[in-house]
Amino acid sequence: MAADPEGLLVRRLGSDDAMAFMALRRAALLEAPFAFASSPEDDVTRSREFVQEALAASDQATFGAFAEGLIGIVGIGRQRHLKAAHKCEIWGLYVKPGARSGGVGRALVLEALAFARSLAGVTHVYVGATERAPQATSLYQSVGFITWGVEPAALRLGEVVASESHMALALDGGSGQQAHRPNASRRCGCVLQPQLAQVMRGALAGVGRGMQ
Repeated sequence: MAADPEGLLVRRLGSDDAMAFMALRRAALLEAPFAFASSPEDDVTRSREFVQEALAASDQATFGAFAEGLIGIVGIGRQRHLKAAHKCEIWGLYVKPGARSGGVGRALVLEALAFARSLAGVTHVYVGATERAPQATSLYQSVGFITWGVEPAALRLGEVVASESHMALALDGGSGQQAHRPNASRRCGCVLQPQLAQVMRGALAGVGRGMQ
C-alpha cells in the first residue's frame, strides 16, 4: 500500500472492490478501446463472480488508486506454466482522464512491480502498449522496460488497426530484451512473444492478459 502527500492511496484490490473495479474497467474499455484487447462485449469482467475470484487469487494482483473514489487500476499476473513461472505480465492499466499527468499511472505500475518482486523466482515482467497509447509506452520506458518487438496490426476496430510494442523488464537490472530473444519466434518478419501475444488475450487464466 502506498500513499502520497496529496492523498493518493494505492492499494491491492480485494473481492469487496469488485463493483468499483467493474465500473471503472467498463469506462476504460469505452473511453480507450485501443488500450485493451478486450471489448465491452467480450470482457471477462462482466461477471462479478469472475472478478471476485480473480481479485482473491494469490498469483496475481490488481491494484487501485483512490482519491475520492477509484481513479486508476492495473493488474499483474504470474504465468502458470512451469517453464514460464519466472515471468509476470502487467495488464489493464487505466487512469481516469481527469486524474492523468499527476503520477497516478506511475504509482500503480510501481506497486505492480513491487508485487512481482515479492514472488519467489520471478525475474522478468512483460507488458504491451499500442501505438495509440504513447503515454503508456513512455511510462513503461521510464521505469526501465525495453521494447523487444513490435506486433503489426495487433488490434483492429472497424477499419482502424494498431500495432503493439512488447516490452520487458529484468528485475535484476539486466536486459529484458536480451533475456527474452532466445525464446522468441519470428513470423512474417516480426518478433512475436510466444503465448502472450496470442493465447493470453482471450482469458485471464491468472497470467495477465485476460483483462487486457
